[in-house]
Amino acid sequence: MWVNVAQWQSKRQYADDALKFRTIRSWGGCNANDILWLNKVFDLHRDEKAIEWVRKQADGYDTSLKTVADSLMQESVKSESD
Repeated sequence: MWVNVAQWQSKRQYADDALKFRTIRSWGGCNANDILWLNKVFDLHRDEKAIEWVRKQADGYDTSLKTVADSLMQESVKSESD
């Protein structure tokens, strides 16, 4: 049983760290106060509402980045066929 709990915690920590990284990237970097806030929200005083807000920020950035990449790819394909 303890192994399952430890494995679940490890997976959650990995997912949280990945989301923190995506968030920092979506913000275009961050300062020490931003990192402290993220650590507070995710680790010290876990706040699911704030985590959901952070997730939406990161997802929105990823979606807009994918849209730009798709548009550039279409332009590239179009210019190659001309």
